[in-house]
Amino acid sequence: MLEKEVIINVDSLSQLTRMLKISIPQIISIRVNTKFGAGHHQHVVTAGKETKFGIWGEDVIKAYSMALEAGVESFGIHMHIGSGILSADPFLIASGNLLEIARKVREKTGIQFDFIDLGGGFGVPYRPDERELNIKLLAERITSLIKKKVREYRLGEPFLYVEPGRYIVCDAGVLLTRVNTIKVTPFKTYVGVDAGFNTLIRPTMYGAYHPIILANKLNSSNSEKCTVVGPICESGDILAQDRYLPKVSEGDLIAILNAGAYGFSMSSQYNSRPRCAEVIVLNGKHYLIREREKFEDLLKGQHYPPWL
Repeated sequence: MLEKEVIINVDSLSQLTRMLKISIPQIISIRVNTKFGAGHHQHVVTAGKETKFGIWGEDVIKAYSMALEAGVESFGIHMHIGSGILSADPFLIASGNLLEIARKVREKTGIQFDFIDLGGGFGVPYRPDERELNIKLLAERITSLIKKKVREYRLGEPFLYVEPGRYIVCDAGVLLTRVNTIKVTPFKTYVGVDAGFNTLIRPTMYGAYHPIILANKLNSSNSEKCTVVGPICESGDILAQDRYLPKVSEGDLIAILNAGAYGFSMSSQYNSRPRCAEVIVLNGKHYLIREREKFEDLLKGQHYPPWL
């Protein structure tokens, strides 16, 4: 990445030391732990005392001083506090902390920042009772805070960066999965499908809720409470728990919504399951953009020693 002049976002003094031994980039950014994090699940809270991310306290000033002494010419400052945040307040609190740290860096080192990166974490509603993030209000409050503090702290004329990945792609992705099994027990009705947590791991990993619909019966009323499960040999392979759907039959097609973020990118070949295909649909046209894996792909890259 250094050879390609990609801007490196440094996360520790150890990482910075290793990088400076390899090459002295023209510009670097330092990821700061703002002491305040938020997110839809504890696994995705990426700031605060219980996380591994970012540089703390006086070490932030030390990091910039090390880079400056090594010959780095330009600088950014970065935070990322978590994922799936639906309120403006956490961003404002953390941004205020970040700007205060930037002030201390400027006073100690004289650095002027080329950019201030607030990271991502802009959430989207998954559950029916969740309210959409007011992105306009967030933008107004954040830009107002940044402009005020940049002038007050004399931080130069930095660009403001954000990383709204999930916010852009989440509801653009739908996972289509075929029903192959109906099992009624004294306690539940299980709907077995050909996708599992190898395909969409978020419900298992985070307890995440994804809206589901019966794609081939959109005009039918929801009459049955079902739990939708995959083919993986673990009890946690549940895609949707206790949801009301129309009468489900083998061969039906279930659409799992809001699968565009951390869907395929977190999928795996666990349980010897080839990864699914991806199709783009736009303006009535569709195109296969990623082929479905075959069983042969499970062995791709594997080699057997000649002495076995």
